[in-house]
Amino acid sequence: MWRVIRVSVLALLAGGLLGLLALLWFYPVLAAGLCPRCFGMDRAAPGIFVEHEMSRAERRDLVETVDAARDTVGQFYPTREAHTRILACTSDACDRRLGGRGAAAVTYSLGAWAVVRVAPRGLTETILAHELTHTETHARLGVLGQVRGRMPAWFDEGLSVLVSNDPRYLGPGSGIERCQALPRADLPSSPFDWAPQAGRDNGLYAEAACAVLIWEAHQGGPEAILARLEDGRSFP
Repeated sequence: MWRVIRVSVLALLAGGLLGLLALLWFYPVLAAGLCPRCFGMDRAAPGIFVEHEMSRAERRDLVETVDAARDTVGQFYPTREAHTRILACTSDACDRRLGGRGAAAVTYSLGAWAVVRVAPRGLTETILAHELTHTETHARLGVLGQVRGRMPAWFDEGLSVLVSNDPRYLGPGSGIERCQALPRADLPSSPFDWAPQAGRDNGLYAEAACAVLIWEAHQGGPEAILARLEDGRSFP
């Protein structure tokens, strides 16, 4: 009996280890998050790792940009709950080494733990604020909230557009008047659907932001988002 239990436990552990190794193989950015130096990255500041070839001036500028992005996110999320590692590249070769396939930046998160991969064209305050908003949102959703889909992808993306105040997808003014494109009825709810569709049509970000603005207008403003995250209710 005990031998059967031991064998079963070992089989589960072996299966889990193989699964983890496969995940790190298919998503090298996760391996880089665990060991940045293994991928030729240097620590520029707490939680910020950069390509080894990045100059001292570029590192200083990046740290200042990240701080500004964090300040922007802090206007919506006053407390920082996410534990994030930012991996920043200044060359396409570095980005490809981390598994980049053209996106300016991508956040990989599990609850409060997140890795943000930033390509050369993503080293801006707006894009970094967008990704850091994701990390804080996911930290408040928690692992179970993410797995159960408490917040659909379109709401997650639209919220990040609003918090980062991205002028590419928002007009001037306040509230619904900032909408640049009315949302379609079938905005992608799954991150696996969102990524390829948004890759083909960046206009989805403007639609998602508008959808969140409309939701806020009917629910009492941005405070309704924070309240719903706090009490564990699902969106929208």
